Amino acid sequence: MEDLILLEDTLIEYVKPYFKARGFRKKNKRWSKSLSVFTLVFYIQGSCYSKEDYYIRPGIFINALSPTQNVYGHIMTEIPITTIEQILKNTEEFFAKWSDKQYFKQKLIDFIEWECRNPLEKRRAGKVDNIKDPVPAQELFTVSGESKNYILNHF
Repeated sequence: MEDLILLEDTLIEYVKPYFKARGFRKKNKRWSKSLSVFTLVFYIQGSCYSKEDYYIRPGIFINALSPTQNVYGHIMTEIPITTIEQILKNTEEFFAKWSDKQYFKQKLIDFIEWECRNPLEKRRAGKVDNIKDPVPAQELFTVSGESKNYILNHF
């Protein structure tokens, strides 16, 4: 039996009432909810290569650093297209973890230490053992220096 593909329109129709009930506002294919420190964003992005393809990108903006040029958030992830239930579970877990200031700061500290051990030149040369020394959080690769400094000083 062939796997069923979750169509973008099906996902959109399902998440509309889900996020509305949780206080998110919708604009196009982006749902956002502002909290005191963060704004949570759930974004469905169409592919520029195929009308059938799309990406699910939850992100978190740090309100004190907004506005920003970051489209997805100061920190973001990509969630695999699986079932609606799994997508929403993964999104909620991402929001819960990364909107916890202590968790965010500790992961950033761990990531900075990892980057010191594994500078870009070493990573590009394929000389990092990702089994023995895994990246503490892939999400932190997109965090700017300004954002890192803010997190370290204010979280």
